Amino acid sequence: MNCPHCNTPMINTYVCSRCEQTNVLMRKIIFASNWHYNQGLEKIKVKDLTGAATSLLTSLKYNKFNTDARNLLGLIYYQTGEIVAALSEWVISVHLQKKGNIATTYIKAIQNNPGKLQQANKTIQKYNLALQYLEQSNTDMAIIELKKVVNLSPNYISAYQLLGLLYIKTKQFAAARKVLVRSLRVDRNNTTSLRYLEELAKIAGDKVRTRSRKRDGFSQINDPNPVVIEEKAAGRYTDFNTGLLSFVNVIIGIIIGAAVVWLLLVPSIQKTEAEKYNRVVVEYSEKISDKNSEISSLTKQIENLKTEKEALQSQLDVYASATDEGSNDLLLLQAAKEFILGNQSEAGAILANVESDKLDSQEAKDIYEHILGETKEQTINSLYQNGFNAYEGGNYSEAETYFTKVLRLDNGNENAIYYLASSYEKLDDLTNAAIYYKRIVDEFPSGEWFDVSTQALGNME
Repeated sequence: MNCPHCNTPMINTYVCSRCEQTNVLMRKIIFASNWHYNQGLEKIKVKDLTGAATSLLTSLKYNKFNTDARNLLGLIYYQTGEIVAALSEWVISVHLQKKGNIATTYIKAIQNNPGKLQQANKTIQKYNLALQYLEQSNTDMAIIELKKVVNLSPNYISAYQLLGLLYIKTKQFAAARKVLVRSLRVDRNNTTSLRYLEELAKIAGDKVRTRSRKRDGFSQINDPNPVVIEEKAAGRYTDFNTGLLSFVNVIIGIIIGAAVVWLLLVPSIQKTEAEKYNRVVVEYSEKISDKNSEISSLTKQIENLKTEKEALQSQLDVYASATDEGSNDLLLLQAAKEFILGNQSEAGAILANVESDKLDSQEAKDIYEHILGETKEQTINSLYQNGFNAYEGGNYSEAETYFTKVLRLDNGNENAIYYLASSYEKLDDLTNAAIYYKRIVDEFPSGEWFDVSTQALGNME
């Protein structure tokens, strides 16, 4: 919102920073946002997370820049297992208030705990897998995945609620009540969980009343040996008939037979399973021992290969160094070869690539000076012309190469110094350009390029 007097943006304040006028409407908005934020704090104290989230969302509707409310809303989402929603609120908060925002600490705490992120990712994957199973009408697998979810994230209220619904669907009412009550331990006034419990009470209550009516009701049985029922003032009693006693005896015999089978067969089965388990343990122990030996051998091979690599790298560095030192000598030999063959222009062109100060022996320097003396003028003119043509054609990188070679052969060539400086300037290499412009100013105060170079230096300052 902007100030109605000076149109200055007013963010999270009702007093204009420019004209210091108080905006009454903005003041009411901020006060309303803070009031709902305080209501959220009070509800959190009594574990009413749903009510607190509602109050904080209302606070943000009034003032989206209320970062305290947004950060607290993120903490509620985090507490209820909604880590993605929590991170979203904290990222928005940091975007709105970059300095002095505690949301930065929350985000870093999660980023620095990769185990927590992996667990959250695994929780979301299993929750989504449970939803896929439900789409495929595979309720049992969905229940198994949701059990894993609540074990990974004990505060994930949405998982508790969905698991409770599935238990109600499969008529496991005690389990449904247990998980829904557990969700209320996290958020005691969660309206969804309370509504599910209310529906569960209606369904489970009807089942209990139905069972009670069946137990207390009277039903007629067509029995060839009917039970004699006599009424007394003290109450009711029944006489058992022989058919019922026979049936009870059969049941008792079955139970005794099952007990005998259990006592005789189960120990043998357990012994067989124990032997199988021991064999499997021995096999896996041998495999683990073999793998450990293999790992130890591979570790030694890796160490040997590292040592060989370091030795080869050292030799390669030595060869590379020797190659760099011998490159000038090789170029000098090539120039001498061309000179002997009578190709003076080619010899001069190759000689321009030789850095004379890096030549080791006096003999090499003497050869360099001799070939330079015979080919200098022709080579310099050729290189200078090539550089000038490249400069005029806008190929400043190629021009810089040619003028650098000219200066290797004639370090005091004023024109080459100027065009080299100008080429560097065209290439935006102002550092080198300033060096060569300064050479013109210092070494050729009466030369034709003095004024241009002075002006160029002034523009670079």
